[in-house]
Amino acid sequence: MTFYKNLNELKVCIVENDELLRDSMELFFRTKGCRVQAFGSAEEASPVLEARPPDIVICDFGLPGMDGMTLLSRFGAGHPDAVKILISAHPSAWLAEEARRAGVDEYLLKPFSIEEIERTLRRRLQSRSNGRGTPGGGKVSEEELA
Repeated sequence: MTFYKNLNELKVCIVENDELLRDSMELFFRTKGCRVQAFGSAEEASPVLEARPPDIVICDFGLPGMDGMTLLSRFGAGHPDAVKILISAHPSAWLAEEARRAGVDEYLLKPFSIEEIERTLRRRLQSRSNGRGTPGGGKVSEEELA
């Protein structure tokens, strides 16, 4: 079983106001067989995150209206096993530390590569499978993540 075959059992949510980046990430995950929802703002995503919580959330910090950190903090409080990735175009030690305190799993800087997302997901899903299971509840072997 490949990494993406395992991922297609999980729900991915992308919250990014840059339409090209959002569409690119959504297309990438869809071509790998993942179930994906994509939104341009936290306000659009928030009710859906609560009604149908995803297993993985990739969220931009610099969203119009509510910022991505606030969205991930609110979502993460009720869904601690979901993988939460915050992305930002502006490096900030303060933001990285706040993200860590808020339970965000990873802080990535734009521009990032899809390989960085893959490495992050592999690492996070593997750490969850070492005792707690994947966000969706199933165990993932190291071979499946390879």
